[in-house]
Amino acid sequence: QDLRPPLSASFRAMARKTGALLLLAACAALLSPCFVAPSSQPRVEQQTEQQTLAQLAAAGVAIGLPEAANARLPDEFVAFAPIVDVLPILPVFFLLLAFLWQASVGFR
Repeated sequence: QDLRPPLSASFRAMARKTGALLLLAACAALLSPCFVAPSSQPRVEQQTEQQTLAQLAAAGVAIGLPEAANARLPDEFVAFAPIVDVLPILPVFFLLLAFLWQASVGFR
């Protein structure tokens, strides 16, 4: 049983947006050197600034991960929780089905 006080819908929405923005910022900080061609050798200050930004982004993602592990479905979709629990297993079933199919045709 959850002993935490109920959160308002706006607070939950804000928490979801914050997590998404944090992930977006981390991806942007880590991928920005991939898309920008350097005009010359980067200065040492630029390298340390990029490293600092990457470290901050990684720390933000690490802080946000435990919240993602405790994510709950919205109230309207709680009835579908058993289905959502099974969905990640489906690709494994497709892999096993491929082996079953190949076994049935003799691994041609």
